[in-house]
Amino acid sequence: MGKKNNKFVAPQRTSGAAVAGQAAAPAPSAVISRLLATVAQTAPLIGEEPPDWDESLVKDLAQHLPQSEQQRFVGVIDRFASWGTQLKEACERAEATRLKIEADGERKQLDLDDARGHLDELRRKVEQQLADSKMEREEIEATRRTQEDKGIEQEAQRHSLVKREVELVQREAELRGGLVAEREQSLAVLRQQVAELEARRDRLPAEIDVQRCQLLEQARADAEQIQVRARARHQQLQQIEMDLLERREKQEQSERQQQLDAQLLLERRKTLESDIRAESQRDVDDMRAKLQRSQEKAGKLHDKIDSLQQELDELKDLRELSRGNPQRLVEEIETLHLTNRELDRRVQDLLASRSQEDGDRLRRERDDLQERLDSAEAELYDLRRRESQWKRSVTEREDWEATRQVMESNRTLLQKAVVQLQGDVKELVDRQQHESVFPELTRMDRDFNKPVVTEPVPESLGQFVDELQVRIAYSEPRKVLHFRKEELQLFLGGLAMSQLHIFQGISGTGKTTLAVAFADAVGGKLTRVPVQAGWRDRADVLGHYNAFEKRYYERETLQALYQAQTAAYRDLMHIVLLDEMNLSRPEQYFADFLSTMEMGQDKRWIRLLETAPAQAPAMLREGRDILLPSNLWFIGTANQDETTNAFADKTHDRAFVLDLPKQEEHGERLPRPRNPSPWSVDSLTNGFDAACKKHAQHVGKLVKRVNSSGLTSLLSERFALGWGNRLERQMLRFVPVVMEAGGSDDLALDHLLASRMFREGKVTGRYDVKPEDLLQVQDALLKLWKDCGLEKEPTRCLQAIQRDVQRLERRG
Repeated sequence: MGKKNNKFVAPQRTSGAAVAGQAAAPAPSAVISRLLATVAQTAPLIGEEPPDWDESLVKDLAQHLPQSEQQRFVGVIDRFASWGTQLKEACERAEATRLKIEADGERKQLDLDDARGHLDELRRKVEQQLADSKMEREEIEATRRTQEDKGIEQEAQRHSLVKREVELVQREAELRGGLVAEREQSLAVLRQQVAELEARRDRLPAEIDVQRCQLLEQARADAEQIQVRARARHQQLQQIEMDLLERREKQEQSERQQQLDAQLLLERRKTLESDIRAESQRDVDDMRAKLQRSQEKAGKLHDKIDSLQQELDELKDLRELSRGNPQRLVEEIETLHLTNRELDRRVQDLLASRSQEDGDRLRRERDDLQERLDSAEAELYDLRRRESQWKRSVTEREDWEATRQVMESNRTLLQKAVVQLQGDVKELVDRQQHESVFPELTRMDRDFNKPVVTEPVPESLGQFVDELQVRIAYSEPRKVLHFRKEELQLFLGGLAMSQLHIFQGISGTGKTTLAVAFADAVGGKLTRVPVQAGWRDRADVLGHYNAFEKRYYERETLQALYQAQTAAYRDLMHIVLLDEMNLSRPEQYFADFLSTMEMGQDKRWIRLLETAPAQAPAMLREGRDILLPSNLWFIGTANQDETTNAFADKTHDRAFVLDLPKQEEHGERLPRPRNPSPWSVDSLTNGFDAACKKHAQHVGKLVKRVNSSGLTSLLSERFALGWGNRLERQMLRFVPVVMEAGGSDDLALDHLLASRMFREGKVTGRYDVKPEDLLQVQDALLKLWKDCGLEKEPTRCLQAIQRDVQRLERRG
């Protein structure tokens, strides 16, 4: 039987902490390379095709992870790569064992060749037996079918045939396996070889005997495992025919489920990419910074090691000079000192007893001895200095060794902490998978199930405006707010006309104040959402789904939409205040709402997820769509400066636009409200419907006169502007409510035309018209007002025309 060479090259596993100046953690590119290498090399071992991953895909996924999850993601990849290392080590051990067996087998290669020939012959025989078994099984099948009707006397024979059929099926399964039969034949040959080697065991070294015993035990264990697998396979084959139909049905269901899973996986992959991309870069930067710090620390350690090595070299020189005993040099110097003192004493004695000539000779000897003494003292000083440096370097080296041991201990503790943290993360993810995808919405289902008591609005919308003005005035405890009834009448008509309001004006005119005070006055709920300059899509308004955590990050707007539908707040007015709405372009982040507002009330659904989660909130349709309720309005404030964007027609034409003037002091004192109970939003919308029905005939005639007027023709021919069906629908809702609230039809029509047609970019603010064209428009507007029998002049439209005429005249 041929030998298999399962060599596996896996990336080396790196430690999680720095040791002796190496980096503390692998760079992300290195980790990704290890992951791809591990996947490519381990996939064939498990019988799978390697996935079409590349480094850019994994980096793109990693960049979408939250910053707090990026290090964990790298740890998971590193752990996965470590499995490849373990598999490599196992393969290397198997390869080493194989090499040892080959080394022992070189002495008996001829016997192995004969055994291989014998195995080939046996394989051919087995194949022939398999063919014979198939034929025999066919014959048995035919015999069994003919014998089934013969009765009780042939029951014993039938049992015998069935038993033999089972044996043939087992043999067929074993022969089909191929590898099992070959392994059994190999084991038989191996046992024979082991028996032959045991005969020569006494002549071989003890180490070879131990290895041979280990191989024998492993072979026996493999044989037992093969026998167990064969028995298990025999039991499984008995159930194959019974399970075939069931498996086919399950396979069809599995294919359908796989298609659904593939779609879900694609969506999850997109979401995961968007989640990972933002935070992965920050994690990469952190890892690079840590790597740089580790490299700097390693450089310092290398410098310190070089310094210590230099000092050690000096100490070695000192030891060689002292022959390994610095104390001996000290003793020699001390001896020289004693000798010097003895010579000085002798010199003094000689000076006293000898002549002047002897004194000169002795003085020369003394000077010579003094020079020798100075040289010995200098050498002694140098030796002491070296000894001090040697002791200090030894102390520093001991300190460095202690520091290294502490760092090793810290690394071990950190590795244990990382393992524990990975377990905690896995437990947290498993726990989150069993929790609701929409935790806050699910909480609302539990907590907001008792309706809030409301009272109906006054029967007359004019009385409602009066009461509303009073409530707004005293909505703040230390300040009286005064908004004119004309502004409140237009605002009320805007509520009936559109669910999107835009309050424009310079800073300090009360745009935000009016929205907050109105919500407080009617007893409604207000959700303030500060718009950011970087908003681009609906995820910035509603939130997004995190496929990794199995959780939807619910933004304030999504919570407000859902809260407005709960039983507790279904009859209250809800306001979502988009503060500084034009810092970003509403046509992008608010596009879903702009489109949904144009649909019927029962079709205003916004899709949050492509597939329904396991535990969805009660009021999400199919667990993935949320309704834009009729009791919720969006109010956006807009400043006009260099930091903001102009509204596109798509937003402007769908909204009610109100320009608020600067607030002024008023001497009129308003009475305090007596009953500040919340107003019912259903009664308010009923009042809107009643007003539309009451003034439907009058407003319908007004719309027809506007459509057939000379103003309409002039705007169409000269300015390429026309009325749309949307504007007509808005007029049929806006004008009646303003009239019923105490206003007039000319006030309502003047406001609609000024905000729709006589704004910048439409009739005014253009550079392709002349002052004469605007004066023609003014004349046609005044004629329309006269033909419709409107009492007051269109002040807002006339002011816009006059401002633009002056601009064109100044330009030249």
